[in-house]
Amino acid sequence: MRRSVLLTTLSLLAMSTAGQAFAEDVNLWVRTSSAAVVQGLADKFNAEHDDKVIVTPITAEQMVMKLGASIAAGAPPDAVVMDLIYLPTFAATDSLEDITAFIDGLPYADSLSPSHMRLGTFDGKKFAVPMLPDASTIAYNKDLFAQAGLDPEKGPTSLKEIADDAEKIHALADDTYGFMYVAASGSWQVYTFTPHIWAAGADVLSEDGRTATIDTPAMRDTLALYNKMWANGSTHPTSRSGVGNDAVSAFASGKVGILMTGSYIVNLLTSQYPDVNFGIVPIPGPDGGASSFAGGDALTLMKGITPEKKTAALAFVDFYMQPSQQVYITEQAGMPPRTDVAAEAFASFDPRNLIAYDTLAAAKTPYTFASDELFVSRTGPWLKMLNRAIFDGDIDGAIATAQEEFTRILERTNP
Repeated sequence: MRRSVLLTTLSLLAMSTAGQAFAEDVNLWVRTSSAAVVQGLADKFNAEHDDKVIVTPITAEQMVMKLGASIAAGAPPDAVVMDLIYLPTFAATDSLEDITAFIDGLPYADSLSPSHMRLGTFDGKKFAVPMLPDASTIAYNKDLFAQAGLDPEKGPTSLKEIADDAEKIHALADDTYGFMYVAASGSWQVYTFTPHIWAAGADVLSEDGRTATIDTPAMRDTLALYNKMWANGSTHPTSRSGVGNDAVSAFASGKVGILMTGSYIVNLLTSQYPDVNFGIVPIPGPDGGASSFAGGDALTLMKGITPEKKTAALAFVDFYMQPSQQVYITEQAGMPPRTDVAAEAFASFDPRNLIAYDTLAAAKTPYTFASDELFVSRTGPWLKMLNRAIFDGDIDGAIATAQEEFTRILERTNP
């Protein structure tokens, strides 16, 4: 009798638990620079769902190395929020989960940041969605423009115009400079320099990222104008060795007329330097046009994630893509990844944000499987070319060498 009761109890317990769905914990890695806003979104999601998103911050400089090591060890996280420029590399090594069906089924799929979607696509499959985008842009000091006899409401519309404006602004005083950018960082230089090339209808890589296209008239003209501003003293001398904070501080001091920067600059200046009278314009090519570097983060799932965790992770994606969370992302990070909710997301913000954001739909990002070697490394061909051409004036030699070195790296790293 006792055995019968025990068996009946176990049977009822099994029946009662068979249909239950156990809550999942999704381990999400994110680089530290984005951790605060991702954690805020996770907190909101976790408060409304049984499944939980567990955010693990990873130092940006260590993200690629640690992720690669975790994959090699067979113990990767479930999902990662990473710099979009690394997506092709991980997709090409079959490290990411195919989420094509999920993306294609989203009613707002067509409004997702195009460059993030492009870099998250490999061999016809989609592996990532945008999360925290940003875009490069130009800030200019309206007061200095007026003092130099320039139109403070118009802003420059070509790089040739920037060079002319910079020279006039520098003529105001020895300690006033017309132009500033961050030259010592390959990451910064790909962020603010490549849009000049794209705006001219050229590129530094082929569409599939497998061929170098450095040697173009657009590159030659752009480097010549940068060299001209350096040679005539229009460029702030700290540009050569400074970091991003140095550039912002110099611009905020009222001693720099034109700053190559990012979309974050609007909220930063209005909140921390409210007395700076500035305008925002897109980055032009030598003779006009406009473009931008689409930067920031995308969310991707790692290959081998369980079906249950995949469902939970994609539920988190759909959660943060909803309009209310897009407003939160804009409040915290500056740009929503959905272009169709920009007006709502920016409704209570400085309208200058929209000038930078409007370029996101047409912004680009180099599609490459060797971003660190090509663009980021301090000894890589990108930074060496720019320094040699701009500061030494050897434009022809710099371009020829860069074309050869790019080609050599691509032949070795292309999948």
